[in-house]
Amino acid sequence: MDSSRPIVAALERLASVLRRMQWSAAYEEGLYPIQVQVLQLCATRQGTAMTLTALAAELNVSPASMSDTLRALEAKGLIVRTPNPEDRRSVVVVLSEKGKQLLSQISRWSEPLEQVTESLSHAQREVLYETLLELLRRLYQRGHIPMPHMCLTCRWLHYDERRMTTPYWCELLKIELLPLDLRVECPDHMPAET
Repeated sequence: MDSSRPIVAALERLASVLRRMQWSAAYEEGLYPIQVQVLQLCATRQGTAMTLTALAAELNVSPASMSDTLRALEAKGLIVRTPNPEDRRSVVVVLSEKGKQLLSQISRWSEPLEQVTESLSHAQREVLYETLLELLRRLYQRGHIPMPHMCLTCRWLHYDERRMTTPYWCELLKIELLPLDLRVECPDHMPAET
C-alpha cells in the first residue's frame, strides 16, 4: 500500500471536519462559507490591495461569482470597496468595522481544534506545523495553489541547518525564527526567486 494514502485520508477527514465547523459558524451568522473566506482573506492581507480578481484567484472561484459575493458582503455592510490607487479600473476590498467584529465572532469556530492542538507536545506541534507548511509550499511549486504568503515561499527566509538554535533566519527582520514562529500569512512577504 502507498504510504502517502493514509496521510491523505487523514488530511481529507480533518479538512471535512474543519469545513463543517466553519460552515456551521458561517450559517449561524447568515453567511455562506465563501463570504467568510473573503472576510478572512481581507483580514489576513490587511495593507495589501485585495482586488476582485485577486480574491477570485486566491479562492479559486470565477470573477463573476466573486462579484456576487462582494455585492452581498457590501450590502450587509461587512466590506467596503474603494478605488484602487494603483489601477483606476479596479477596486480594493477592505473589511468594515462591522466586518471585523463579525469575523472576530465567527473565528471562534476553530477553538475546539486549537484546544486539541495545544494538548500536543511542543515538539509534536513544531513537526506538524513545519510539515503542513512544507505541503503548502510543494503544492504551490507544482502549480496546484496560488502562492501562499508564507515564510517558506519568501525571499527573506534563509534556511541553514547548521545554526545552533533554529535553522530559520528572516533577513528582513534580522531575527531567528523557531518553527512555530514561521508565518502562514505575512504582510511583508516577498516571493522567493525560483
